[in-house]
Amino acid sequence: MKKLIVFILLFLVFLPVSASTNTFPRTTDNLLVSEGVITPYNQEDILATPAVDASEKVYDFAELLSSSEEDNIYKEITKYIDKTNMDFVVVTISENNKNSAQSYADDFYDYNDFGVGSSNNGVLFLVDMDTREIYISTTGQAIDYYNDYRINSCLDNIYLEFSNGNYYEGVLGTINTLENYFELGLPSNKDSNYEILKDGEVVRKFPYFLVFGVPLIITVIVIAIMVSKNKLVRKATSSREYLVKDSVRIKTLHDRLVSTHTTVTPIYQSNSGGSGGGSSTHSGSSGISHGGGGHRF
Repeated sequence: MKKLIVFILLFLVFLPVSASTNTFPRTTDNLLVSEGVITPYNQEDILATPAVDASEKVYDFAELLSSSEEDNIYKEITKYIDKTNMDFVVVTISENNKNSAQSYADDFYDYNDFGVGSSNNGVLFLVDMDTREIYISTTGQAIDYYNDYRINSCLDNIYLEFSNGNYYEGVLGTINTLENYFELGLPSNKDSNYEILKDGEVVRKFPYFLVFGVPLIITVIVIAIMVSKNKLVRKATSSREYLVKDSVRIKTLHDRLVSTHTTVTPIYQSNSGGSGGGSSTHSGSSGISHGGGGHRF
């Protein structure tokens, strides 16, 4: 009997356990949000958004993470906040009661008083198991640091982790990638010279063209010059020998300009796109401006 009890206790100790996320009830009389985000049109959105303790940072409603994994993610988020002076929030859900992953991410951030400073600077990373989408929502200064190119590059690099069920690795990779992008400074056209490694490290791409392409081109040019100098030059034969006398007559023709008509068609160029392009922004139901992007998995 004692052996059985010991076996059960050991089983419970080593069994992975997902930490629960505490929520607080919202009511029409107490929406649990600051008055600045309440409008006559968004009370239903507020009531449909879970109220949480903003200091926890990790909200695993879908129970994708163990307690130890949540603790490690929280530690990485703390490092991110200290380094960037911007907030970072991780949310996983199994059901989405909003119109989209974007709406859920924006509302969760706005109605739980996340963010640093008066502009609520920060990032929310959502893993939506209902719509099978990962989504990055940016606010305040984070919109400037994480433009469309950087967000899409991050999501393109990490989505397979979620497809394969490696949720912990995927979340850590996202945090590391955004932290490394922050260290590069504001977006520029030089971002395309970098690539993201599996662990989220952002490194400069290997210059294959400079190392292999340029020497090859120079070699081809040198060989072409050397070959051309050694070719035998043959005297050309006069074409007059092949013509019948008076068989060719050349007439002189003149074009007379009657009138002109010029049509001008303007060509519009877009300033968006590219690694140095800006961020696409939108307003959440709170009226706060957000950037961001998502990727299906």
